[in-house]
Amino acid sequence: MKDTLTRARHLRGATSHIMSRLLSSLPAATLEMETLAQLAGIVASRKIPTAAMECKHHPRLLLNPDFIAKHCKRDEHVLLLVMHELWHVMMAHTSLYPRVTPAQNIAFDAIINSSLSRRFRSPEYMGFFDALNPADKFPHLLLRPPIGWPDNPQYPENIGPAGTKRVLQQLYPPRSALRRSRQVTFYDEILNLIREDMRERGINPDGIPILIGDHDGLDDEDKASVGELIGDAIEDFGLLPFGYQKRGLGGAQNSYNSDVWNSSYEARRVFASVLKKAIGPESGRFQRRTRVSIMETSGTGVMPNPRDRMMHARTMLNGTNTLWNQQNEHKARMQQPRRKAFVYFDVSGSMGRMIPYLLGLLTPYVVNDRAQLFQFSTIVKPLPLKEIKKGLVTTTGGTSIVPVFDHLIEQTKVVSRVLILTDGYTGSPTPQQLAELKARGTKIHTVLPREYANTHDLEAVSTTMTILPRLS
Repeated sequence: MKDTLTRARHLRGATSHIMSRLLSSLPAATLEMETLAQLAGIVASRKIPTAAMECKHHPRLLLNPDFIAKHCKRDEHVLLLVMHELWHVMMAHTSLYPRVTPAQNIAFDAIINSSLSRRFRSPEYMGFFDALNPADKFPHLLLRPPIGWPDNPQYPENIGPAGTKRVLQQLYPPRSALRRSRQVTFYDEILNLIREDMRERGINPDGIPILIGDHDGLDDEDKASVGELIGDAIEDFGLLPFGYQKRGLGGAQNSYNSDVWNSSYEARRVFASVLKKAIGPESGRFQRRTRVSIMETSGTGVMPNPRDRMMHARTMLNGTNTLWNQQNEHKARMQQPRRKAFVYFDVSGSMGRMIPYLLGLLTPYVVNDRAQLFQFSTIVKPLPLKEIKKGLVTTTGGTSIVPVFDHLIEQTKVVSRVLILTDGYTGSPTPQQLAELKARGTKIHTVLPREYANTHDLEAVSTTMTILPRLS
């Protein structure tokens, strides 16, 4: 009993010490960090190797004090450790795959470590990831900045599978390219490297690098709710991951040029299937003429017909007034416009690297007049074919689904089917919008790229929700 009390006191003391180091690492944002600490309930624990998010009645971030004492030489390194685990939860990494493999865990950490290193480039933050992972070993080199980064990075030439240098340059571009580089590489690009290496050398336990955090601590429902809470808190004081946009925010409206790239066959096949649902049933696959009822003059008769506009003229000319032109209804083939899918395309900042591939998915349907396309961020604008051909995209950088549903509700004709192409980080519609769309019977078909797929925000309003196969 005495030993238990002693251990508890030591852990309370360790928690206080960790909090002190954490708060001192951001002197200009102490109040905000205290808010985050209250939200996440930061607690010292030796039950986990590094860090983990625990969700009970109140979310708690567990930190191993021994790991911190050994590897966090500066107070700023404690901040990196905390941000690493919070970003995993906020970005819903573990929701991308039903069962997380060692290769996927490494890919998750590579994305997060790169984002943290690019977000915190001051000298006091350097050294944390470098000390955990050697620069001359694969896949460890993916989890740390290259030697000399960012001013004079030395990218390895002959370490790891083919393509390692290119991926490392995308994760850690030199300082001269940091401003132009808006997104890090795809998860799948890193996964392919790691899997190729494992096929060649087998899975060697000694070859698995130190992974920060417990990526399996919460079930999907807890991850979604805790991730949303953490995201809202972090957004308020500017500690967002690189390439992650705060929902509902955006700057001035800007246009920029984007390439149009071919997507994978599997992605095109799945997208075509969803688009058919958004178009709705048609009488024939290529039918453009259908039988419709029309009224036409078909002879004369004694039955008075007020639609006979010639009767008055015949009366004034002393013509017969006992016969009337008769109109009858009959079927005729008339040219009918083909149905179009009503498509909203997310062009916010978080979609930046995927936009060329998704434009490649959409372009054939716009060319064939099968999709009426709108681009959205925090505003909604048409995206005509002439702008697609120029690769011209207009965005504010932020994301909100509210103007999308406002635009949809304001249409002169009720739109019964809609396709929304987004990564899912859009926020949720208002209760009034939900009620209106339900009353209209509008069906929402949501499509998300596998590389970034948040199913939580639009789950309540989606009739179907489809995650595409990998785009590249």
